[in-house]
Amino acid sequence: MKIALITSRTAEAIVEDYVRRNVKVKGVELKIVSLPIHAISMVSSDTVAKIVKTHGNILEALKSSDIILAPGTVSGSMEILSSTVGKPVYKASKALSHLPQVISYVVDGGVLDAVKPAEEVVSLKEPLIDYVEAFKVNGLSVPLKGPPLILASEIVAAVGLESLKYRLSRFISEGAQIIVIGSSFDTSPGELASKVSYAVETGHTILAETPTGDHAREALGAGAHGIIMSTEHLEASLSHVGGDKAIVVGDRSVEALARASERAREAGVSKIIVDPVVGVPLVDFASTIARYREASRIGCPTLFSSANVVEEVEADTHGVHAILAALAVELGASIYLVVEDSYKSIHSTSEAREALRIASEAYARKTAMRGSFSKLLIVKQQNPPEKPTIKAPGERVDYIGPRWDERGYVRVEVDAERGVIIASYVEYKGGTYTVEGRHATSVARALVRRAGLDPEHAAYLGYELAKAEIALKLGKSYIQDSPIINTPWDGEVAEG
Repeated sequence: MKIALITSRTAEAIVEDYVRRNVKVKGVELKIVSLPIHAISMVSSDTVAKIVKTHGNILEALKSSDIILAPGTVSGSMEILSSTVGKPVYKASKALSHLPQVISYVVDGGVLDAVKPAEEVVSLKEPLIDYVEAFKVNGLSVPLKGPPLILASEIVAAVGLESLKYRLSRFISEGAQIIVIGSSFDTSPGELASKVSYAVETGHTILAETPTGDHAREALGAGAHGIIMSTEHLEASLSHVGGDKAIVVGDRSVEALARASERAREAGVSKIIVDPVVGVPLVDFASTIARYREASRIGCPTLFSSANVVEEVEADTHGVHAILAALAVELGASIYLVVEDSYKSIHSTSEAREALRIASEAYARKTAMRGSFSKLLIVKQQNPPEKPTIKAPGERVDYIGPRWDERGYVRVEVDAERGVIIASYVEYKGGTYTVEGRHATSVARALVRRAGLDPEHAAYLGYELAKAEIALKLGKSYIQDSPIINTPWDGEVAEG
């Protein structure tokens, strides 16, 4: 059986390599037919048919096959291409990793669909991510090369012991597998030891940032499972690293990292992780890729810290983590480090966990992240909003001024620390009705009923409480009568 696999010119080498290594089906001759496009997932079946019609060599290659398989990501019906070529054309899987199963299914007599991707026709097993373990740290398996990637979260040096307890609990609940206790030259070795001592009680894997040998000694003595340092402070710290402790050594110079890892091995340290440093945007971010690829030759797991980018890029962090996670997975990093150094990066641990999930799953499937169910689409979404079901045109309403309430006025605030919305109706005669809660609808009902608000005032209250709930959920400041979300396209006409 001769099967032609349609792909893009860009993906041709990747598909050929994957098919060569993974498709082991007897009695089948596979031919990769590439189209002169960059991304086949972005085109329709109509476009594919038009391209084939205008390229005689491609048309002949497809005609010489018994069955033609197009990626499941192509939109539309492949029947139009079947009519053009004169051979049956079906949609294969969306994911390249499913292709061996799809081909086996076809060779065994299975029939695919011209409209639905193979995932919707055949029961396919999800691919597993195989990895080589470099070593364990506190029982946690560290891959020599990811994915999977371990998620680490750092509690910055400026955080005191009481705040550390809260962050420690939150980071663990948000998915951190490693907790890094940050420190600086302003942090005393004793203070670092106190923080480490408390953190190890959780049973989690704890690494400590150690700017000096004294910090390393105290942190390890307090139970840290490993230490993080720059290459210049390695020698002062090595004498304190013993047993099964790990070290993470960082430097922008890959040569310095190679020397440091060799020196650590000479000193009897076997659990070594290198950090080639993710560059600062507009300074040396572009050199990050070259550094990590070169550092992979050292033969140690690599740490990929998102801090320099997340803190320096003035954009919502969930989108930044999505890109960085994809880069970390592609570069084969073993640990992805999150540092919530400012309020705008709060909940980065949850965001990074989701970003790593999407990137790792896409990597395992050998497909793009596009189309994945993602909780990182917080403001935007994959598809345009649905059309309204109310067909009759409504009465056009422009600005209508408020009707004055002679009894009193409404105040709405958000207490982010306690996680509640507070709503009050203040009477001019001195009485006040106040309610609070997490859900805008319930808060509105309670205040409307207790204060006896008129319909107009109740409508205004509902509007403000809805904004307050969004602010609470997003961690944004709420100011009554002011917008919660401002976009670059405010005031522009939305695309219809």
